[in-house]
Amino acid sequence: MCLNVIKVSVYLQNWSHVLSYVSKAESTPDFTETNGKDANQEIVTRLRCAAGLAELATKKYKAAAKHFLAANFDNSDCPELITTANVALYGGLCALATFDRQELQKNIISSSSFKLFLELEPQLRDIIFKFYESKYASCLKLLDDIRDNLLLDMYIAPHVNNLYTKIRNRALIQYFSPYLSADMNKMALAFNRTVPALENELMQLILDGQIQARIDSHNKILYAKDADQRSLTYEKALKVGEEYQRRTKMMILRAAVLKNHIHVKNQPRDGNHPESVVSTGVIIPGFRQQEAK
Repeated sequence: MCLNVIKVSVYLQNWSHVLSYVSKAESTPDFTETNGKDANQEIVTRLRCAAGLAELATKKYKAAAKHFLAANFDNSDCPELITTANVALYGGLCALATFDRQELQKNIISSSSFKLFLELEPQLRDIIFKFYESKYASCLKLLDDIRDNLLLDMYIAPHVNNLYTKIRNRALIQYFSPYLSADMNKMALAFNRTVPALENELMQLILDGQIQARIDSHNKILYAKDADQRSLTYEKALKVGEEYQRRTKMMILRAAVLKNHIHVKNQPRDGNHPESVVSTGVIIPGFRQQEAK
């Protein structure tokens, strides 16, 4: 029953219902027993694919990638929902946009199960491997080659621009991360961009806090910000001291409350302001905490 509701909800694009019924299906005793015995991977894969589509539609790309990567190759062809090639395409692009290098290497490059999916999409396989090998110009060129086909896909078309932007930003961040300074002319060649366009992209990344750097617009050089480690250490020490002081005051207050046997009880609301009666006979207006222990 859950599978039928999920299928109809996907057709209606009611993604909250899809996730809700996927969760219900996974919590049923039959699913738990089946999943434990690995006897019916087809149902498990259908649930993973449906959840992946729902997460993709709600722009939770990392969660979508994890769902698609968990699909079983032999049972991933669901003609009424999604094809095996679609699983490879959606999972690969979402992973490329959100995974760091370690996650990419573990879940895709070294994954024997997902390699079977990538065999169906050789262009996507080349894109992922070139991205991992830091061959960004070739990677981005291949992405542009498949862009038109992606825009014809009913599920991923609304997310193409967003995913491509995330992939480009991640490539720029990874390219610059090992350096203290970088020549923007060489970066522009590496990314097949003009220098002014690249400068605008870098400026946006700096404003968003994704790259800690500053731009020498005259000499076209990108400099990493040299953080003052001494000041950062002092700030961290001050924050730790303030937190310790706050916790100590709370402990002293709690000890005083326990020592004087002060208990606070809430009275039922009667339309007036809530009042709490203390065992010492004092009434504290508006005090709404539960009984202190």
